[in-house]
Amino acid sequence: MDSLDLFLVYFFIFLNIFALLGLFFGTNKKNQFNEKKFYKICPCKRMAENGSLSTICMYSAVGGFFYSVLSIGLIGFGNLALDLIFILTLTTAFLGWKLKLD
Repeated sequence: MDSLDLFLVYFFIFLNIFALLGLFFGTNKKNQFNEKKFYKICPCKRMAENGSLSTICMYSAVGGFFYSVLSIGLIGFGNLALDLIFILTLTTAFLGWKLKLD
């Protein structure tokens, strides 16, 4: 595995988890957590509310998608890291779209 591919896999896993937390604690959901305590722990709720998390997800997904598609076109589907990047970018784009709708 290339070090850039491994970094991108970890980055998109982190971004997907962050987006899922933003969806779970979004504006329409009522939760039992104290909001001031939760903002100190994770800023994903605030980022989901003002729309910056969906923007980060969409732009990152487009960049990762182009990288993975071009690399798959040159190398083929034999590289597991590129296949994971391709799947994770599609998931990130979907989560960014869902964040935009909420």
